[in-house]
Amino acid sequence: MPTDALLVTIAVMTMFVVFAAALAWADRQTSGSRLDSDAKP
Repeated sequence: MPTDALLVTIAVMTMFVVFAAALAWADRQTSGSRLDSDAKP
């Protein structure tokens, strides 16, 4: 695998990991109010 293709692959994978981490952080920030509203019948 050429070096430039390897660098592009690493960059794309890094972007996916950062995006997943941002989604997980946002979900954790908003999960408190969501869990409170789900607990009430």
